[in-house]
Amino acid sequence: MGLTSWGLLGLLSLITAACLAGTVWAWPRLASAGLKTTAVRTALLAGGQLMIILTLLVGVNGYYLFYGTWTDLMGAAGGKAQVRQHPQPGAGPDAAAATRVVKTVQAKLGPREGAKPTRDGQVQHLEISGVRSGIASEAYIYLPPEYFQPQYAAKRFPVALFIAGYPSRDRLTWIEKGHLPEEAARQRAAGRIQPMIYVMMRPTVEPGWDTECADVPGGPKVETFFSQDVPEAILNTYRAARSRHGWGVAGYSAGGYCAVKLAMLHSDRFTAAASLAGHFRAILDTTTRQLYDRSKQLRQDNDLLWRLRNLPQPPVSVLVASASIGERTYAQAKLFMDAARPPLLVDKVLLPTGGHNFKTFRKYIPPTIEWLSAHLRGDGQ
Repeated sequence: MGLTSWGLLGLLSLITAACLAGTVWAWPRLASAGLKTTAVRTALLAGGQLMIILTLLVGVNGYYLFYGTWTDLMGAAGGKAQVRQHPQPGAGPDAAAATRVVKTVQAKLGPREGAKPTRDGQVQHLEISGVRSGIASEAYIYLPPEYFQPQYAAKRFPVALFIAGYPSRDRLTWIEKGHLPEEAARQRAAGRIQPMIYVMMRPTVEPGWDTECADVPGGPKVETFFSQDVPEAILNTYRAARSRHGWGVAGYSAGGYCAVKLAMLHSDRFTAAASLAGHFRAILDTTTRQLYDRSKQLRQDNDLLWRLRNLPQPPVSVLVASASIGERTYAQAKLFMDAARPPLLVDKVLLPTGGHNFKTFRKYIPPTIEWLSAHLRGDGQ
């Protein structure tokens, strides 16, 4: 019986109801004083409480998919994720924002004593004030060691923008949970990737509002912020690639949807996007509010599956990372992969099992970095 199946939840609910009913039936019969009856009453109460907690935990896990399978729960799920080509005909490689560098951040790149940017790279904290969108937000920038080395002084590096999921309350999600700078440094030291600039951000610009990276009618222009203000802020501050061929975007969960949407709608800026357990259809719920002002056209414009079926395909490459068992967004991911056609090219990273949690997201990050490196190029290389 699956960890997220209705059968398990139903069985636990029946056992819980039976425990409560048994307690009600037995309680009058255990009214006498004595150590034995006291122990039985205590056991009945503890058993009922335990079953209530287990039922609630299974129900919450089934809704949010923190763990997709029993194997995932026990810590042995998935194995190493690897990129697999999605067969397609003809597939092949292919000053509007104010910024301020606030401080250098101690990234988890090994022992900090005696750390040198030319050897270890550096993480910086950047404040971005979007002139076009009016949005002010922050980013953490990982600059590779080559950025500080004299022989690369004339090089403009490829940029990989990483967007977290909603609500991502932790400002250092990509550093402390994703270990992104560490992974990038490890892969670069092994010679598997080229040096790139990593821009790590959150999608939440207003607390409590999942904007799905949309330009909300009468609200925040989040799509404009990420597609125009953020790239120009990076270009104004760092030696970043100017061409679209040097820009990629990735994200997990809602950030994965944002990444693919930004690339599909703004192929003049981004050439590649990676969705790590992201959805592909515009959603409306209590956290998104009225994103599209009840406009069917606006909602369709933000629905990536609708765009694949009804509009010309943009010339971008997309990496879809998901799990065939335990990931709620897998059905949409499969629809997206099946509907994609050139010039939009799709590769995939599929785990056999995995929940919608950072334990699984973390497995997607190494192949995503390697895939982005293979699809991006800087200026002057």
